[in-house]
Amino acid sequence: MKHRKDHPAEQTDDFELTGDAGNQPFELEPVIPDSGEPAPVQTEFFLPEHNPEQPDATPQIEFEGMPRPAYAVALEDGRQATFRNAHTLLESLEAQNIEVHYQCREGYCGSCRTQLLEGSVHYHEEPMAWLDDDEILPCCCIPKSDLKIKL
Repeated sequence: MKHRKDHPAEQTDDFELTGDAGNQPFELEPVIPDSGEPAPVQTEFFLPEHNPEQPDATPQIEFEGMPRPAYAVALEDGRQATFRNAHTLLESLEAQNIEVHYQCREGYCGSCRTQLLEGSVHYHEEPMAWLDDDEILPCCCIPKSDLKIKL
């Protein structure tokens, strides 16, 4: 961590404040790691290495006589999927090779907006994106029943 000696409160992990108190303006210069090379910047988004539709190593508690729920997800174009173990509907669809356009995966942008033709969903957290009554955001919901959707 670098900082100016005469202003120790001005600290940062990524940049060093250089210059003097005279007429020279202060500048931020990147701090270069010991290797002399700047740290690489991650520019790609990677999905989990495991298949979200495979059961976890520590499964949910299953009550006697009550199997883990599985919901059918039918697409208007005739394709079929099953939601069972994923954290969101979007993860489940992706795991079953059904492409859904998305950006934030958190319910903010609304780019995964999908028309809900039949069924109902539950949101982990209320989405921030504006939705019509017949629309859902697969990135932040799970089915409460069998679904029919239009991508």
